[in-house]
Amino acid sequence: MRHAEGSIFERVFAQIQRLAGAFELVKRSFFQGLADFALGNEMPLIHTLILRGSPALCLMLAGTAAAQPARDYPEDHRPPLFLRETWKDPMATEGKQEPGVRQDHLESANLELKLYGPPNLDVRIVRHAAPKDDPTYIWSGSSPANWALTLRDKNNAVDLSGPVAKIRWRIKMAGFHLLRPVLKLADGTFLVGDHADGYTADWIVSEFSPADVRWRGLDIGRGVVETSDGQWKQNPDLSRVDEVGFTDLMRGSGGGPGGGTRVDWIEVYGKPVPRSVSAPR
Repeated sequence: MRHAEGSIFERVFAQIQRLAGAFELVKRSFFQGLADFALGNEMPLIHTLILRGSPALCLMLAGTAAAQPARDYPEDHRPPLFLRETWKDPMATEGKQEPGVRQDHLESANLELKLYGPPNLDVRIVRHAAPKDDPTYIWSGSSPANWALTLRDKNNAVDLSGPVAKIRWRIKMAGFHLLRPVLKLADGTFLVGDHADGYTADWIVSEFSPADVRWRGLDIGRGVVETSDGQWKQNPDLSRVDEVGFTDLMRGSGGGPGGGTRVDWIEVYGKPVPRSVSAPR
């Protein structure tokens, strides 16, 4: 009889140990996922109750945490490459080293070149024989006035409102010139950003998110200068951008290695938005 009772107690004790082990496993799993589960001001109380060994509470909260929807990361929805322009070699197309940039210098047949500034503007497409690895690039060193260059897709505007939309460019700035992004919105508004890339001794690749940039108005009609209101644009609508480009808001130094902008290529990552027939040009 005593042997039978001992066997029963042993089986019961073993069952209790298995349950305790299962409880510890659930509790550890709960704490590992607790950082992603918002409990607010109740955290200290719940933490105390769990540490005091409330299996029912632990199981309840673990089930609740597991039921939370998976977090949606913007990085899991990166937009595609919307445009890339690298410029044609003018030496190959027309035998000139520094002609003024034109529409037919674009590699992409689906893009339109827009050049803003006064009639005497002189922004060039350049290809030098040396250095050997020197690329074909846009150069503003000979421009006698402020300028802006933008690109427009013929079929689509672009949504740059998301946190992982990007603009990338390969550049080599000279002097005190600072390259800044330029956007033309669907309503015709021009913006210039506070992101600025300055002097480097060699070519560099720079990238940034338009959502992180602060924007001011750009007055094309008054000579590509900031608008006179002196105000930052609060929450501009970047969901339908008509043109994307760049400016340094300066005239060139007059040639040579002095002050000026050099842009080897530009890439824009954003969601294409079909262009309506009435979209402004």
